[in-house]
Amino acid sequence: MGYLVAVPHSQGTEAEWQIDSHGTDASFVDELINSLELTYCIDKSAVFAAGFSAGAAFTIAYSCSHQTQIAAIATVAVEFQLGCTRPQSIMAFHGTNDPLVPYRNGAEGLSLPGVRVRGTQLNMGDWAKLDGCRASSRRQRIGSQVIRQQWPGCASGTRVVLYTVVGGGHSWPGADPKKALGLTTEQVSATQQILSFFTAVERGNAA
Repeated sequence: MGYLVAVPHSQGTEAEWQIDSHGTDASFVDELINSLELTYCIDKSAVFAAGFSAGAAFTIAYSCSHQTQIAAIATVAVEFQLGCTRPQSIMAFHGTNDPLVPYRNGAEGLSLPGVRVRGTQLNMGDWAKLDGCRASSRRQRIGSQVIRQQWPGCASGTRVVLYTVVGGGHSWPGADPKKALGLTTEQVSATQQILSFFTAVERGNAA
């Protein structure tokens, strides 16, 4: 089994993604998915979405408005629950020292001046509640910088997983640390974990 990976860019006039499930960017992604499904042999039940920072916020907003089309999502640095009304599998990554989108509840970040964010643990609790998971997560330490959490007992075969990067900045785990804002851990690869997660969701395996 292989993956067809499409890496779209925002189609709006601004550099950032539109956090709008019906805007220009959403329409572009609609057309992109339709075009890929017509061009390649794609399993329509195994379409996934992932994003970083504003791209993660767009991923959530878009996927929540297309839940019959997107099988699971993965996000890095943003995991706010933006409108999903039915269970949705999610894997998230977030650094505890992210200066743009804070990990800590009630903190203010550079990307949202004057706005106190809902913290990562509360956000993931929202996803766990939506998915009918148990309230308490199972924790596993991965190296000195990474903690993996999974909420068990989720409904409809969904799963909720969080990788917390202790001391991590606004960065993609496993990517080039020179291109990040703050610490980028090399103890876990977000790319590898996301692909494994999507494969497990597709096959219905326990994560």
